[in-house]
Amino acid sequence: MDVQAPVRPVQQTAKELVREVLLGSQPGNIISLKATIAAVRERGHDLRETDCQLVGMIVNSASLWGLFIAFDVREA
Repeated sequence: MDVQAPVRPVQQTAKELVREVLLGSQPGNIISLKATIAAVRERGHDLRETDCQLVGMIVNSASLWGLFIAFDVREA
């Protein structure tokens, strides 16, 4: 009988999580930085990237996909 070792789920990188969150957006849509960061953090509890690093990844991906960005990070 083969013994299987417990399999840990592969952790996604921050860049992969950003792409996953933005995947449903269509070109021309407006995305919220605040909501996108929250969604990425919710999916990747162990991320070490700062919010500033995530903003850079979001801006890069959004610009490639033709998305508009609402810079609402500092809103209460």
